[in-house]
Amino acid sequence: MQDVPPGRFPPLHLDHIPAMLVRVLKVLVSTSETQGDMAGDFTWVPDGELVARYGIVCQDERPDGGGCGCGRAFAGLTTHKATTSAMVIEVDMTETTWRAAVHTTLFDTGWATHMASDELADVIDAMAAADLHALEDLPAGTVVGRRAWNDARGDVVDEMVIRRKP
Repeated sequence: MQDVPPGRFPPLHLDHIPAMLVRVLKVLVSTSETQGDMAGDFTWVPDGELVARYGIVCQDERPDGGGCGCGRAFAGLTTHKATTSAMVIEVDMTETTWRAAVHTTLFDTGWATHMASDELADVIDAMAAADLHALEDLPAGTVVGRRAWNDARGDVVDEMVIRRKP
């Protein structure tokens, strides 16, 4: 497999094409609402910036939220900084546009340079499943947090925690 050069998009998996054409999409954005309600809260991401969950966490993360913080953080897709709270909103955006934003941030932060194009497409598919598809049943205005850790087998367990309902 050839690596994808910077500025190019990896092949997209065709099973997601119908969902990609939807014009109103539920996404996560950074919010300062509920910041400070949980021990260890932090935010370096401006309110309203698109955020996502990366599917990797360090070995120090624990199910109780202890550790360095990577298992509690959402990543800002523009600033590449982190926050522990995010809000579900509905936007006029396609899934393809969201995936392009994730693709860009993975290149900007250097993650994509370590993957073949099919691996990168798999990572973006997993991020879409973890975030976009997990938001389908949550109403806009819901504020969420995150708990992620590695289980005994080394697999990542990644859960969204509802912090406040609208």
